[in-house]
Amino acid sequence: MYKLIADSGSTKTDWVLIDQLGKIETQLHTIGFNPYFHSEEFISEKISREFSELAIDIAQIKEVFYYGAGCSSKDKKLIIKKALEANFAAASVEVNHDLIAAARATLGNKDGISCILGTGANSCLWKQGKEIENISSHGYIFGDEGSGSYLGIRLLKLYLSDNLEPNLKQQFDSEFNLTKEEILNKTYQEKNPNVFLANFAKFYFKNVKNETLKNIIRQGFVDFFEVRVIAYPDYKNYELGFVGSIAFYYREILAKVAEEFEMKIYKITKAPIDELVAFHS
Repeated sequence: MYKLIADSGSTKTDWVLIDQLGKIETQLHTIGFNPYFHSEEFISEKISREFSELAIDIAQIKEVFYYGAGCSSKDKKLIIKKALEANFAAASVEVNHDLIAAARATLGNKDGISCILGTGANSCLWKQGKEIENISSHGYIFGDEGSGSYLGIRLLKLYLSDNLEPNLKQQFDSEFNLTKEEILNKTYQEKNPNVFLANFAKFYFKNVKNETLKNIIRQGFVDFFEVRVIAYPDYKNYELGFVGSIAFYYREILAKVAEEFEMKIYKITKAPIDELVAFHS
């Protein structure tokens, strides 16, 4: 009998299958799922296709633990749950918000503020192994401060308004090969615009010494703290746990911003799947 553990952001999903002793049987990666953008049918079909190629007996999977972006409400969790149950009929299925994964991976049973800075952004107050309070994310248009989509939007604003420095514009054109019209179409007319926008965050890493881009990253993190950290009561009494590629790759800037708010980062991890496997073992 097996347990299946999944950690899904809007960009990708990490899946790990473990046996009764906690030994890893197989691992795979699929696209990310978000019930705000994907239907039950779409998610179910994608899962079915990926798992049909594995040499495992699906009927032997007895427990599924899924942590996902967009799974903060009952109706959104239900979309994911039904898609999973359609593929793993013999298993009990538990769906949790990705904030729970972040907290378990970085804080464990330690009290603190759990944060996500990846494609999107979110946070919660974590006490005695439970989510006590959460400031709603509101998504990439109204929230997601400091996230990959936040960084992408600000870079594209500079590009679309012809305010990107000439050397950066040349690099941008060479790397992405997109016209302004294509950028607008992909943002406003195609699926998963948040993922498309977050894809441009990698451009910052190659040019992190550029003062314009460095200041955008720093301001994004300041915005994140002002909206999603200091709003919690007695926030200075807690340490911070971060998951996500943005927190991981720009951790030096993030640590300096945390110091400005007189706070300390306890742990940063790019993806929580290894810690989740240990937790469920």
